[in-house]
Amino acid sequence: MGKSDRSRRAVLAIGGSLLLGTLAAVSWPAVGETPPPAPQKFKAIRIDVSPLTENGLGPEADWMAQDLRASLQGAFASRLVPGDRAAPILLVRIDLVTLGMSGGGGTDPFGGGAARDNIQGAGIVVAPNGATLATYPLFSTVLALTGGSAREVGTERRRVTVLANSFAQWLPGQMGL
Repeated sequence: MGKSDRSRRAVLAIGGSLLLGTLAAVSWPAVGETPPPAPQKFKAIRIDVSPLTENGLGPEADWMAQDLRASLQGAFASRLVPGDRAAPILLVRIDLVTLGMSGGGGTDPFGGGAARDNIQGAGIVVAPNGATLATYPLFSTVLALTGGSAREVGTERRRVTVLANSFAQWLPGQMGL
């Protein structure tokens, strides 16, 4: 085993440990527990990417906020009622974005050797009085090749866009909508 192979495995092990530690700290519903049904309409959608900036993701956090806004507007367009003061707000908080390191190029069955990009966050329904009505955690993973080769320089922007779209597409289903 060469020095670069050992270094790569060490980085992957550390990254995996950090990801698992982060996942363990998130408050997920208990097995078999069903969150309450989400409201059918929302006054507005707000996006919070502050956990990303707190963890040192500057441009990626900005890109995520931009891309997520457009994707969520599309996913929830029929459910937005801006003039309804009684409708809750949907706050979408993104806690983690990871762009995977290059794998074996995706030649294994089902892309087993390909790099994966991950996004973790939650849709939080907030009542007009500021009370949290429900939280819908969501973790999504996509093959890095869907946004550009992980080995290609400068693909980060496209890969963040793909993650934002994935999150916005899965969130309504996670909320039972």
